[in-house]
Amino acid sequence: MKLFSETMPFYRANFHCHTTCSDGRKPLSEAMQIYRDAGYDILAITDHKKLTVPEHVPDGLLWMPGIELDYNRAGIVTHLVGLGMDPAIEQAWDRSGTPQDGIDLIVRMGGAAILAHPAWSLNTPAQINALHGLSAVEIWNTVSALPHNADRGDSSSLLDAAWATGGQLLPVVASDDTHFYDTDAAFASTMLQAESLSVESVLDALRLGRFYATQGPEIRQIELIENRELIVHCSPADTVIFYSNTPSVKERVRFGRGITESVYTIHPTDRFVRVEIQDATGRKAWSSPVSVGEAGNV
Repeated sequence: MKLFSETMPFYRANFHCHTTCSDGRKPLSEAMQIYRDAGYDILAITDHKKLTVPEHVPDGLLWMPGIELDYNRAGIVTHLVGLGMDPAIEQAWDRSGTPQDGIDLIVRMGGAAILAHPAWSLNTPAQINALHGLSAVEIWNTVSALPHNADRGDSSSLLDAAWATGGQLLPVVASDDTHFYDTDAAFASTMLQAESLSVESVLDALRLGRFYATQGPEIRQIELIENRELIVHCSPADTVIFYSNTPSVKERVRFGRGITESVYTIHPTDRFVRVEIQDATGRKAWSSPVSVGEAGNV
């Protein structure tokens, strides 16, 4: 089974971005042009508590309607990115509700819900596993790392713990969560295979999991061979790591120069496997977790 189509194009997306309409430092028109000039095909403007609508979209860029719903409770912070919803969500959102209410509202209004920066939010595996109806989770969030925050941009270990304890195997995205437009702009991408460059096609691709998260390296194909092997094809990498819920497995790490293919033999206790690659500059790409083996099919 191949996870990606061999004929469908990949589009480059940033699904989390703020403007001066909330707490970002660039106006909407300038933010959109920055991402278009950087080669992005899709940009979601996700101002806090507000669905910001542009008057003009640069040629070649798809604007995704977006919003960030913040739930800041004593000891528990949960932020949700909503994509592709009816603009009426702004008035329909009950700020006194729960994160699950927010997910349900996003879905009810035709959108896709993404859990934002769980490591930055200090979410626990139990908190993540209690949420239902999410289309994805941010495995990387640029502004949640140095120099703008403590170094909590990478949520991969937290998500491994959630998935290892029975949580839904959520697909992963990488987002900038752009606020400052310096080191947090045009760094992360979600590479997504869609039928066309349209809101409807992007939402379909999100719901089907046809994407991967990256800071630059490419994951070109992932093949699952009869639940025995997982093969990754990628742009030249120096490190390839296969993560799973089984703590100790031999030969899960590959080191070298210019690695473009690597194979992992699935362990009998594996419930999921995900792939992380790192290139010569230290930039990473992450696959979504793949359900594997007898443990994954329970």
